[in-house]
Amino acid sequence: MKKVSFVRLTLIGILLIQIGVILNIRPWRNAEKKNALINWDVTSYYSYLPAIFVHKDLKFEFLNNSEVNYAEKHQFWPETAPNGNKVIKTTMGMSVLYFPFFIISHIYSLVNDKVVANGFSKPYEIGLTFSSIFYMMIGLFFLAKVLRSIYDEKKVSILLFLVFLGTNLFYYATTEPCMSHVYTFSLASVFMYITMKIYEKNNWKFFIFLGLISGLLFLVRPTNILFILAFLLYKIESFSSLNKRLYWLIQHYKKLTISIVISVLIGSVQFFYWKWATGNWFFNSYVGEQFYFNQPRIIEFLFSYRKGWLVYTPIFVFSFLGLYKMYVRKNPWFFSILIMLPVLVYLFSSWWCWWFGGGFGMRPMIDYYPLLIIPLGEILSTKISYKKYILNFILAGFVSLNLFQTLQRRNLVIHWDSMSKESYWAFFTTIKMKNAQDWERQKILLNAPDYNKARNGELEYDFEVF
Repeated sequence: MKKVSFVRLTLIGILLIQIGVILNIRPWRNAEKKNALINWDVTSYYSYLPAIFVHKDLKFEFLNNSEVNYAEKHQFWPETAPNGNKVIKTTMGMSVLYFPFFIISHIYSLVNDKVVANGFSKPYEIGLTFSSIFYMMIGLFFLAKVLRSIYDEKKVSILLFLVFLGTNLFYYATTEPCMSHVYTFSLASVFMYITMKIYEKNNWKFFIFLGLISGLLFLVRPTNILFILAFLLYKIESFSSLNKRLYWLIQHYKKLTISIVISVLIGSVQFFYWKWATGNWFFNSYVGEQFYFNQPRIIEFLFSYRKGWLVYTPIFVFSFLGLYKMYVRKNPWFFSILIMLPVLVYLFSSWWCWWFGGGFGMRPMIDYYPLLIIPLGEILSTKISYKKYILNFILAGFVSLNLFQTLQRRNLVIHWDSMSKESYWAFFTTIKMKNAQDWERQKILLNAPDYNKARNGELEYDFEVF
């Protein structure tokens, strides 16, 4: 009788949990009155599709001619280019990933007289929700393959559960499933698997896939170009071996050139769109928004009550603690994480809105969780029994805290952008506000960000310690 795979059971278990939670909370509720999921950032990610397939007008001239107030309905928030044309704020990668599920929803809506085929009604939101489930499982499937190359089945299963249930990935896989983070998590996992295979086999097929995934990663978010570091530094064991890697790159320059060409061709679609819409090959569609590299808010990014990564996702403390063990055991991803982790923290903490608007926890880091969960596997390798019990207790506590705070975030006990030390601890054990007095007390304790000051590069937040 064939032995049942722990990893396969884990993937099935996670799939059932994700579907069960989504069907329970039904995040698309009230979609007909006001978009529940195709909202805020998702509006920009998604705008390409209804603009092309519903309105057949990617220059958004219909916004001027229509009696419908799309902004009030949280639909279509394009920026205005210097030439006066409307241009979508975000790059088009998410629309590419949404596309198959959008088409299914659109066809269903067109043939169903009871549904408005406007791109924003309930069938579209449900379709996008199931796209999140699809990409979540793709990501975990390939992440399992990567982890299996390093750890045993049991450890891989534990890591998969921890990255899903013990981090804010769970919130974005169930409560705000149409945001970009699950999708980039998936692409990152595939990217890591392809990287691993390229250094094993040097097969043309994997170089082609490398170009495809790299291009998609760029289209979703240009800063994802940082994943190239993970590819270049994979299996580097010391600084002295960098010369060997350079020689390897020169040896395989033809295959790498194919990867680069494919990646550039995919990414160039965005540049052609900008040229067509704005007259410029490159356009900063985040009008009035920028990085302030001379004043990164690193401490706030990591430890603030507003959004601190290690406050709301403390399980990644082990990403720092596990690095030394990765080095000792010659883990192939050691140098990738050693270099990328500080680069990511510096980059994201330099963004004018270092807390990244609304949401739960430090959401831009989710995209890199397939890489950052690896050091935890080294921590799990301890063979001393009492250390195992302590570690298991801590990890169980972190998972419980994450699930509890996910409920708090859903119930607005944890505010989307204004958390303070006082509010955090005043309602630390509160799962749901009981009365108007609780809401009023929270309102007094919250510390709302000054977006205007932050946009101008002014320091508007006094760091609060425990």
